[in-house]
Amino acid sequence: MFDATQPTAAQLARERSLVVAMTLDGLLIALMLFAGAAGGSLTLIAECVRGTLMLATEFFALLAMRRIHRGQLAALEFGSGKLEQAANLAIAAGMLLGAGWICFGAFELMLGDRPAGTPGGLAVAAMFAALNTYLNFVAWMAVQQVTPVGSPVIMEAQLRSRAVKLLSSGVVVALLTLSALSLDPVISKACDVIGALFVAAYIVVNAAEMIRGGLPDLLDRCADEAMQRGINRALARHFDDYDQLQRVRSRRSGTTVFVEVALGFDPQLSFADVDRRVRAIRATFQREIAEADVSIIAATPAAISLQPAS
Repeated sequence: MFDATQPTAAQLARERSLVVAMTLDGLLIALMLFAGAAGGSLTLIAECVRGTLMLATEFFALLAMRRIHRGQLAALEFGSGKLEQAANLAIAAGMLLGAGWICFGAFELMLGDRPAGTPGGLAVAAMFAALNTYLNFVAWMAVQQVTPVGSPVIMEAQLRSRAVKLLSSGVVVALLTLSALSLDPVISKACDVIGALFVAAYIVVNAAEMIRGGLPDLLDRCADEAMQRGINRALARHFDDYDQLQRVRSRRSGTTVFVEVALGFDPQLSFADVDRRVRAIRATFQREIAEADVSIIAATPAAISLQPAS
């Protein structure tokens, strides 16, 4: 049984920033969906599909963050990485389906099988898209203020996500504005199609990144080449501190790298000397590999196993 912990003021501030941003997103998505459907703007409807799917990832990130801050995931000995990746893969599958639906609608619009938006409807859609861009800017600023250098990876990921979302919404509002202002219905329709396909492509890219980042972790991939080099450098630096390298195992769980090293030591060494060397080796590993959780198994003829707490 693991006791819950109380979050710090900084952690609560991070949670509040995400709650505010997500609440604004949810309200605006509902308004944009109504405006897009009423005005016949496929681009705005596509933006709503994208926004809803990305909101799902942010909701799960917030849920995971709250549980981590309160010590409720301590029972997961290798962290919540697999849990996060499994949820992200499910959302990525939904994103690909959503992108396919948007592309199908864009082709229908090009072929004339889907009614084009009216000038008034497209103008309203452009206004809501502009409001979306402004709120994305506000949300980006709110998250940036609580994400200084050295913040947790989950917050840095949220900041990058907000920045990309702001850029994407800027492109969408530009295309919708051009579509609403154009007097030529062909140009207006083309802008709507291009906007919808842009959003679909953005969704596909995000889904591909989520799949590429999540699937290998679920399959227990080992550390990549750069991390292997860090492991080798750490072992080489302490080559004279141990007698035998028995095994090295590594795995990833989200952003955390778990490294297990079994070393044999001179049986003439005292327990204090072995413990001191183990601690020095662990410290070197953690300097060489970011987000590392290192376990050193020190074997002596007496089969003593020392595993300092991470």
